Amino acid sequence: MSLLSLYEFTQGFSLGIHIILATIGIGLPIIVATAEYLAYKKNDKYYRALAHRLSLILVVLFAVGTASGTLVALELAFLWPAFMRLVGYVAILPFFTEVFAFFTEVIFLSIYVYFGDKIKSEKLKIASIIIVAFAAALSGVLITMVNAWMNTPTGFNTALFISSGFKTIADVHPLTAFDTPSTGIEVFHVISTSILAGVSVFFSYFAYKLLKTKDNDEREYYKRGLNITFGIIAVIIVFVIISGIMSITTLMQYQTEKFDAIELDLITRSDVPEIIFGTYSPLGHTVYNGTVVNGTVVGGIQIPGLQSILAYGFGKSAQSIVIKGLNAYPKDTWPPLFIHTLFDMMVGIGFLLGGFIWLVMLIKLFIKKNFFENKAVLVLFVIIEAVVLITMESGWVVDEVGRVPWIVYDVMPISAAANTSPSIAYFAAIIILIYIFIIPATAYVLKRLFDSRPLKGELENA
Repeated sequence: MSLLSLYEFTQGFSLGIHIILATIGIGLPIIVATAEYLAYKKNDKYYRALAHRLSLILVVLFAVGTASGTLVALELAFLWPAFMRLVGYVAILPFFTEVFAFFTEVIFLSIYVYFGDKIKSEKLKIASIIIVAFAAALSGVLITMVNAWMNTPTGFNTALFISSGFKTIADVHPLTAFDTPSTGIEVFHVISTSILAGVSVFFSYFAYKLLKTKDNDEREYYKRGLNITFGIIAVIIVFVIISGIMSITTLMQYQTEKFDAIELDLITRSDVPEIIFGTYSPLGHTVYNGTVVNGTVVGGIQIPGLQSILAYGFGKSAQSIVIKGLNAYPKDTWPPLFIHTLFDMMVGIGFLLGGFIWLVMLIKLFIKKNFFENKAVLVLFVIIEAVVLITMESGWVVDEVGRVPWIVYDVMPISAAANTSPSIAYFAAIIILIYIFIIPATAYVLKRLFDSRPLKGELENA
């Protein structure tokens, strides 16, 4: 394995784990805030116990997430120094502002956890955890802004930067990092999917515990947790689907190579079919109006003209819409084409999950059937977290691998950003080992914590 491949794997592996912690860090405060509000509104001991126990998890995961985030920052500095130099000049403000969001979260989490029982006003206590939820989401927004800048870079003279061998950074406008062409939609999609993924962890956990426990008090407790998480998921999944559709339009405008790789558009043409699954084969040729391209699409389902219509709406005929294909770009700038399969899997799972959740919701609302007592449905609820996790990680791979070979799209290749010192390889290996153990170790700490705090006793004292 080359040094560059090792660095890419290290960064990808660590971010893949860190994203799990980050999404929980965004989703969990929303659950706690909702439980606190319902405990106050209904004077319900189960919601009160739920908020308290989840706040303990929040503290542990906040500490682990903070350590993980610090390690990711060190990775960026050590593995990709040239990239971080460019970020330091052009896109550092979102990172800098995120520090204030982080401190806000620390302060109000401390107030909520350690002084919550001493606050006489329940409304002020609820307000403190709402601020924690807002600050956690704001941190996610600001970090996503940097990723959006990497996908649609602005704020400096890119032509001079490229012609100088990635050395000269001029005409800098750092505020543009807050508002690149892809910022709004990417923030919308990332935050909605983060809430979905983070809340789904606890949704599946509550379903699992409800399947296992026979104690009536404990069952009521886990039902309260299911009620909250199910409601959040039913609402947020609508925004996930809407923002996902909007993201594709943005890709087509600003990251055409990634769009073509996702859609397996090998050749520039009109009346472009929508290809569902299928794979790229370097054997054979693709021909359109006399243009010949090496490689072809094998298998899958091709729906004639549908991609053209989806891309530009139903107001035009598919024959009049031309979509630029991968043949318009040098082959060494093509992203890995396996992202097409990941994208199709992600979209398929997303729509199936949304359909299932809303089917349960509508039956629950109009037929008044309580699925929380149905073992088969609870088993499906348990599986949902694995499904959501696979979908989220697939989406992250599509976004990041789809930008390959660029670290800053169409400006700075990954190879130009990397540290060339072999000694850093040891640092990379240590990071991989840390991230192999971080999730099991966190799970162990949480298990020991709750083994010493039986739920039954807490419900009696609530």
